[in-house]
Amino acid sequence: TIFLAGHETTATGLTWTWYLLSHNPDKEAKLHEEIDRVLGGRLPTMEDLPKLKYTEMVFAEAMRLYPPAWMIGRRALEACDIGGIPIGKGDLVLLSEFIVHRDERWYPEPEKFIPERWTQELKESRPKFSYFPFGGGTRVCIGEAFAWMEASLVIASLASKWKPRLVPGQVIEPFPLITLRPKYGMKMTLERR
Repeated sequence: TIFLAGHETTATGLTWTWYLLSHNPDKEAKLHEEIDRVLGGRLPTMEDLPKLKYTEMVFAEAMRLYPPAWMIGRRALEACDIGGIPIGKGDLVLLSEFIVHRDERWYPEPEKFIPERWTQELKESRPKFSYFPFGGGTRVCIGEAFAWMEASLVIASLASKWKPRLVPGQVIEPFPLITLRPKYGMKMTLERR
């Protein structure tokens, strides 16, 4: 499960991360400042992860805007009422991270890429399921910790040497299949830092 599910979802999350960074040079500069300060030109290790806070915030914000697993389905074990809507036993309930993650109640200017939303204080100020890119409850993704580690290490490794740049003239449109991927792909070039 970690190998198969974790490969595509993490790669998709990283694709959207590079896309967002290429459109937000101020956030990219802040990411590079952290990576340069923490790594000093070397590749990251597991021991660096606690110091790569902004790197993690960048990925968290990319996952907010473009969650790879953009919708989760759950079957009701019992009949209940949710917000005045009756749910029957056995009914399928769909939860969309893509919609919830763009709710202005929890994310002012929800369409903007703002990694600073992910300070500990701001995370704790939001309701539990206002952010759930890995699902939640007893069915939370078993690869969540691995995905955070892998993504942070990949971002720090690549961004320490390169600035991915979107090839001009492309149409970038989310394509919601099982994962939320770019409909026409996403071509980028690497610019040496």
